[in-house]
Amino acid sequence: MNRNILKNYQNFKIYFTFLMIWISIQFGNVVEDFIGYLLVISIGILHGANDLLILSVKEKVNFFNKKNLFVYLTVVLFCVLLFLIESYLTMIIFILISSYHFGEEHFNEEICNNKWLDIVYFSSYGLFLFSILFYFSSFEVKKIMIELTGTYFEKSLIYITFLISGILFILLNTYLIIIKKINSIQFFKELFFILLIAIVFANTSLILGFAVYFIFWHSMPSILNQIKFISGDFTKKNILYYFKKGIIYWIISILGLLILYYFFKNTKLLNSIVFVILFAVTAPHIWVMYKMKS
Repeated sequence: MNRNILKNYQNFKIYFTFLMIWISIQFGNVVEDFIGYLLVISIGILHGANDLLILSVKEKVNFFNKKNLFVYLTVVLFCVLLFLIESYLTMIIFILISSYHFGEEHFNEEICNNKWLDIVYFSSYGLFLFSILFYFSSFEVKKIMIELTGTYFEKSLIYITFLISGILFILLNTYLIIIKKINSIQFFKELFFILLIAIVFANTSLILGFAVYFIFWHSMPSILNQIKFISGDFTKKNILYYFKKGIIYWIISILGLLILYYFFKNTKLLNSIVFVILFAVTAPHIWVMYKMKS
């Protein structure tokens, strides 16, 4: 049953990716951004809402285990302080750890090599995607970067990152084919997926393009894997249990974002505040997912 659900979701996400391409052709940036924000606020936030539950299951401890709670909150505080001290460095770190996390979740348990090879492989995949997104949305990325850090990524830097990460990803896949960790069909399937995602990035706004990948290619598969880890199977009861446990965190997050928007909507601080929150919750979430899969 687990395998059937995951296989069916593969078809589902491809269908919805094509649907988002169609929507981007039919509507303008306002509608695209609205859909993108709606997806991130709903499913995106939910996929990280059960981190403490996952830690408690992994380590067989109480939900509010003091050690886990302390480490989690310490990482959050460190991220906030880092942004206040050096915002540009924080942006670089955010992209790097997110790149690794996207690769880790996308390939899940399909590819297990040694620790360092996995880090390079997963990161090259994520950086390749980020560079494609940034290349096609360079104007929007530049605007946001200037608001957040006072500087921006030169297009030449984005292009160089695209070349290096892309070549590295291809070389590592060639190596994995040679040592028979994957076959050529898997490799070409991944290239097709990347091409499909690139088409999305090329035809949508920055917000919707990111949301399509983040939700359909990352968050939803992550939620399925989390449910499987927490409860062992995809039953209606287990799915409802996952949502029930995460709903309080989700509501608090939404209310917090609404309050921030109300007070800072007409200031340049809004993007900075939202990014700090995003980075502060992403870093400990990546730590939790790493522990879950280790």
